[in-house]
Amino acid sequence: MAIAKKRIKMAAIAAIVILPILGILVLAEAKWVHKELPYLGETAVAADGTKEYHTVSDINLINQHGKPITLDDFDSCIVVANIFFATCAEVCPAMNKQIQVIAEEFQAFPNVRFLTVTIDPEHDSVAVLSTYANAYKADLYKRTFATGSKREIYDWVMNDLLLATEQRGQDFIHDDKLVIIDKSRHIRGILETSGKTLTEKLEKVKRIQDDINNLLYEYRKNDLDQ
Repeated sequence: MAIAKKRIKMAAIAAIVILPILGILVLAEAKWVHKELPYLGETAVAADGTKEYHTVSDINLINQHGKPITLDDFDSCIVVANIFFATCAEVCPAMNKQIQVIAEEFQAFPNVRFLTVTIDPEHDSVAVLSTYANAYKADLYKRTFATGSKREIYDWVMNDLLLATEQRGQDFIHDDKLVIIDKSRHIRGILETSGKTLTEKLEKVKRIQDDINNLLYEYRKNDLDQ
């Protein structure tokens, strides 16, 4: 009886250890299948029938090195953008860790870059951003942390990135989403990053990676067709 109980206990421990590992391996081995990404935001149709998609406007920002930047600094790149604030205790650290996993995956792709903009510029000075960015080895993984005018950032986040539409007083409620912006500054994805379990987190990461790969494929195909 004692031997049987021991075997059952060992089997239970093995299941706890092995099943999550198998889940990671399954996600890691899951094959990417190309699909065309949608254009998000309002779409207008011109008189000649051509479509005019929602376009992210330019914005003046200051990066973690104290250098003024605009979206022109990300020209010819797919930009993965998100918002945060340095004193955020739960949502932002979890979101930025997920984005870090993705950034590391695309480190070798110069045309994929990451932009994280603070929604608390009054607190998140260049010095604060520099400390935060260094924790993620931002320069190595093509991540830019930026601040700027609070009014301009709020307007840009809500009307251009199409995020954080709920407002409470002078602030707005943010979530864990990131925005995938193509080279023409059209939004091609607004995706959640968080998950309650490791498997859910990995699934979110893979979905984002797949969408970035879909855009990369789209550009490679266009280059070959020309």
